[in-house]
Amino acid sequence: MTDIDDVFAMLGFGRMQVFIFFSCAIIQMYVTNEQLGLTVIVAGATCDLGIHDHRLSWLYATIISGQIVISPYMGYKADEIGRRRLLLITLILSLVFSLLSALMPDFWSFLVMRFIVGIFVTGPSTLVVTYLSEFTKISLRGSVINYQSYFIGISMVLTTCVASVLLPLKLSHRIVNDYALTSWRVLGLLSLLPGLVGLVTMWLLPESPKYYLAVDRQEKAMEALERCCRLNKGKDVTLSSLGVESVTQPRLPEKPVHRSVFARQWYDVVPLLRGVYFRHLALASAAIFILLGTGAGLASWMLRVRHLTLMNKDSETICAVLDKFDENKMTLPKCDLGMDDLKDSAFHGLAVLGFFIFTSILLIWFGRRVIVFAYVLGAALAGFLLNFAKDKTLILILFLVLIVTPLCSLRLTLTILIDLIPTNLRGKAVSLSMMVGCLGGLIASLFVGYTMKVSCYATFNTFVLALIRTMWHLLFHNSVIFSLENSLIPSLRRPHRNAAI
Repeated sequence: MTDIDDVFAMLGFGRMQVFIFFSCAIIQMYVTNEQLGLTVIVAGATCDLGIHDHRLSWLYATIISGQIVISPYMGYKADEIGRRRLLLITLILSLVFSLLSALMPDFWSFLVMRFIVGIFVTGPSTLVVTYLSEFTKISLRGSVINYQSYFIGISMVLTTCVASVLLPLKLSHRIVNDYALTSWRVLGLLSLLPGLVGLVTMWLLPESPKYYLAVDRQEKAMEALERCCRLNKGKDVTLSSLGVESVTQPRLPEKPVHRSVFARQWYDVVPLLRGVYFRHLALASAAIFILLGTGAGLASWMLRVRHLTLMNKDSETICAVLDKFDENKMTLPKCDLGMDDLKDSAFHGLAVLGFFIFTSILLIWFGRRVIVFAYVLGAALAGFLLNFAKDKTLILILFLVLIVTPLCSLRLTLTILIDLIPTNLRGKAVSLSMMVGCLGGLIASLFVGYTMKVSCYATFNTFVLALIRTMWHLLFHNSVIFSLENSLIPSLRRPHRNAAI
């Protein structure tokens, strides 16, 4: 029997992997539209739906709560029925409810629909990384996942550019009574296009052969690999011609025991809650809690904080500016937004794209742990300097470094976790770690909302201390979860055989 990772090494990164990459990348654009692009859509809907400050907090909290509640179940189902199948199901449902949310007539119905979207979009947001990684040979896994992350920044920039064109048009096509098809609704509908394209492309792709091996379906695994072989190597090349008659992988699960649904879910997750797997999961989840809390929770307040600094004519620090404004002025004053009002969102997207490209360059020479440490150090330093920065451009740059570098670090941390967890537990591990991360985003967003006006310095420096704590784990903890790649020279770096399945 041939190890499946040796088979993928033979097949290389060919046409099948390219098709899978672009399918996952397009789905990633849709997920980004639903998670990060929503801030632009909500800005356009502020007056139409009466979304004031407290309602905005409820909206973000509701969306994240949906993701937290469903994440463990998504991971369990991904390991039970397959990555591709669950991805298709959740993608279809999230598209349907996202369509309905764009058509809702009032805030409360919009809130309910966004909660349901938050539940179902959890599937695509976690599964695209797992699915893509299981078709990628170990030595390229970190780089390929990072390339896929480019589309987060691309999506953010495109959404902002489309919004800057649509929102000033003040579209208002009356349908019935006071209900009209307005600019923000059209923007919401257009944001579904990547999801529809991704749905069609994913429909044409095979299930992960690693999943098939984990559920003891050898024939299906061979069929998926044979399809990959012919697409990569040519129609005349088969697995047999390469000397592969059957495949296996280490750490395969034991034969399943018939139990009730809830008992089966518990027994399936128990291996992650003990021994070395729990250590890996706990450390990764703790890091992701801080990284997503900073990269998403704090980022959700970026537009409003920046708006106040731009309104202020004097050169002062962020905290000095915030002290001048009471809480009821922490809103955007205009309902019809243009590019001038959204340019910071465009800068945010460009920064995300730029840092992911920079990460790809760094991966040529450095291991993932080195890059994560450098990014977390940069974020902590940027947060500290925000205590003193007074120039508006410098404040924007520091703010972007503070919220973007943790987002890049999060993707690298996820690839390390995927390497260390066996296939039959991988979906659950990624979902549980992302559940903890979403909880970090929720807590961070609420923390900023409740403390920024009370003590701005305490707010930003709490994030700095949390990032420093993450750096300490990277430097001094002996766990394999953040083990340093042995060499800075690519030709000398070799994947550990027991590290990735």
